[in-house]
Amino acid sequence: MNYILKRIKELADQEGISITALEAAIGASKGVFSRALANGTDIQSKWLVKLIENYPHYSSEWLLTGNGEIKKSDSVKSAAGNDQSGDQPDLTNELIQALRQVISTQEITIRSQEATIDTLKQHIKSLEKAK
Repeated sequence: MNYILKRIKELADQEGISITALEAAIGASKGVFSRALANGTDIQSKWLVKLIENYPHYSSEWLLTGNGEIKKSDSVKSAAGNDQSGDQPDLTNELIQALRQVISTQEITIRSQEATIDTLKQHIKSLEKAK
């Protein structure tokens, strides 16, 4: 998640605003991003969704994976702007794919942490027996 936080910082820099102002713009509590950046901790996925919703001219793929350009191409923006129904299937599919990637990454992290927890539990048991 650390790389996503760096991209969030880059998005704020591109917008010419502070992390605190970015947090306020998406309705996050003061410190949601800044504490995570300072501590190298994760953020909730709802804040990523809020960023994507509030800053639609930035690529969700770039934000979540680092792949591609930071901003969407003009053709994607104009195609979304020309959609009279208000429904944006291409953007929705892009968001779905990006969120699936986040979920996959989080699942890998969870499995790794579960293995670490199991190892630590075994270590605690062996230390308790040795006592």
